[in-house]
Amino acid sequence: MATDTGFGKVKVFHDFTGTAVDQTNDINVGLTSTGSIAISVQNNGACRLTTKAEAAATARISSGLQWNPSHGSCVMEARVTQQTAVTARAFFIGWTNDSTTDQTPISLATTVFTGTAENAVGFVFNTAASDGSSIYCVGSKESVCTAGVDTDVAVAAITVWQTFRVEVSTDGDAVFSINGKEEARIENAITADTDITPTVCATATAATAVVMDVDYIYAEGSRE
Repeated sequence: MATDTGFGKVKVFHDFTGTAVDQTNDINVGLTSTGSIAISVQNNGACRLTTKAEAAATARISSGLQWNPSHGSCVMEARVTQQTAVTARAFFIGWTNDSTTDQTPISLATTVFTGTAENAVGFVFNTAASDGSSIYCVGSKESVCTAGVDTDVAVAAITVWQTFRVEVSTDGDAVFSINGKEEARIENAITADTDITPTVCATATAATAVVMDVDYIYAEGSRE
């Protein structure tokens, strides 16, 4: 039996080294009111997400719905850093089947996870959670959230980079890694036969703007 070549994978790598975020051809932007999403000209380049200074304001980037786990395992990875104090903020980093809205795909309030997207899986953080210093892993399958897994990993200090990786199998199972270390596994985290996109979403939870830099977003999946 013939072995497929490297072109059997659909791959996207956004490195944000240009002069502007291409919102026409590459990146979908979800933005609440007066926030901003723009290239931050710095070493290696980055996309800077800045929310409006009000509770529930969001700044979010994603690609198109061009990956489907049922065709073969999907992988997304994003490297981010907080540019403002890790207070009064939330974020989601992972996969979602909603590529156009400004809402976070899965949110956390105290101890309850809510799936805004019908199908999503990724890392969830909220300083207002019961354990507001820890990053969680969770999935939303047909709008029903899995139990969140507490990684016991804290968000890095200002300007310190963290790398988040979510791998989804053909069965919809998910593996989560932070800085190259596996932190959690969740079975049936997402409906496998659904089109998804990688996304990074920053949310303010008080009247203070949240600023997060995204160094890169990588996504990979098998062709149909």
